[in-house]
Amino acid sequence: MGTVTFLVRTMSDTVETDIQRVLTITTEILPKYGLHPLPFERLRKIADGPFDLFLIPLVFADEYKADANIIFNEKKRLEIRTQALEIARKHSFDTKPPNFVPGIEESLKSTQGAGLRNVLLTTGGRRYQHHAMETFGIGKYFAEIVDRDETYYAKEQGLYYLFREHKLPSLRLVLLTGTASYIRAGNNVDGCKVAGNHLEVVTIALSNGYSYNDEETLMAARPKILIHSHDELMPVLKENGLLPEA
Repeated sequence: MGTVTFLVRTMSDTVETDIQRVLTITTEILPKYGLHPLPFERLRKIADGPFDLFLIPLVFADEYKADANIIFNEKKRLEIRTQALEIARKHSFDTKPPNFVPGIEESLKSTQGAGLRNVLLTTGGRRYQHHAMETFGIGKYFAEIVDRDETYYAKEQGLYYLFREHKLPSLRLVLLTGTASYIRAGNNVDGCKVAGNHLEVVTIALSNGYSYNDEETLMAARPKILIHSHDELMPVLKENGLLPEA
């Protein structure tokens, strides 16, 4: 068996309103701790999937300076996450069907048709928007969804979960994302070998108006490839030999 290729997409690059939801939630959380809301440009430099991972260093700044591992403190994570969920419910973020990024369905259809296995990676749980994707929206294009159960502590876990779950001699994950921490995670697990099985991760940064992070922040994470729209994806995959052989 040759190398099997999965195309891994992240939730924030699939749901149109995600970064705007992050802006709304952080704008309401920070004043509770006597902090000013972040300008959108600043937010796009530090935004991440789980609110707790990027807000704890701001909200508990002194404790974070003394111990960076405080981001894994369960009580503090729960404190931030609970507030984020309450704000999300207030704005009906978890009950309204998602708005998809323009062109995403066509992109999913083309990569699926090219023989790639589409996987959705998210640090969120299976709330309504995930069920909506599976039942009412574009879920039919995803072979599987890897969610909070596998990515709770680190994004590397979600990628390693796919590697461990499928037990393929040679697995390539093409990771398409607009979040810098996902790119770093992909680069970290690239080259992993376990029991004779090999994992390759090709990180592709997607920099556009819906990305969590701006292009400067994405490039600082050192992606292997940079694109600016879903229309660029198939040509780039073909150019770099990342499509399955016919």
